[in-house]
Amino acid sequence: MILKNIFIGFLFLLSGLGWAQESGMKSKSIQTHFSQASIEAFQDNSQHKLNEFYEYLNLYSKEKNKELKIQIKKNILHLTQRDIEIHDFMENNPNLIGLHSFLSKIENKSYHFEIISASKPTELGINQWVNPYRLKVTLNGISQEYDVRQIIYFEPIQKHFGSHTKSVWDIKLGCQKSKL
Repeated sequence: MILKNIFIGFLFLLSGLGWAQESGMKSKSIQTHFSQASIEAFQDNSQHKLNEFYEYLNLYSKEKNKELKIQIKKNILHLTQRDIEIHDFMENNPNLIGLHSFLSKIENKSYHFEIISASKPTELGINQWVNPYRLKVTLNGISQEYDVRQIIYFEPIQKHFGSHTKSVWDIKLGCQKSKL
């Protein structure tokens, strides 16, 4: 009888831990906090962030002024999650490299990046989705096009407003997924 009670208690404890884990995951889940229409609006906004990212890369690649280049780099890093990996478009067979290495490679080269078409975001996860798009990269009048799948993270962050702290959701660009 005692063994049976211990076993039932153990099962109850395990089910409680599983529920706590699941509720912890759901607290960061996009679907838990937003309607489908809201999620689609955030996904549309993520496409604008991608456009902004490539506009900053264009500026960074052309800019000669050191102070302005530092500010542009800060803006690029603000749009991304940590040191993301992106395709090294300067290579014939692009592999993934870190963002800082990529910025060093395009510096003072006058690359032009342009998203020429974008598809609806796919692969909605707990706190992310994938934005597929076609990217045109031009250098010295020679253009190449690439199909890119960009991971977009959408997570709550703590913002401080004076003595108050509020949780707000933020979009950050993640790694590019597939090989080109």
